[in-house]
Amino acid sequence: MSTKYVAAPGRAIPGGWPEDGRPIDELSQFHRRMVKDGDLIAAKPAKKKDDANDD
Repeated sequence: MSTKYVAAPGRAIPGGWPEDGRPIDELSQFHRRMVKDGDLIAAKPAKKKDDANDD
């Protein structure tokens, strides 16, 4: 499974980026540069419903 990336807080992504994130195109120099520059950051995985109730 590929890592999903989201826009970093306060960063504008040319052409937009889904709020729930999406994987980058590893072959795209543009996408790799946005990750390197901090415009895109790895999305935190959502907690599963079963994990949310664990105490």
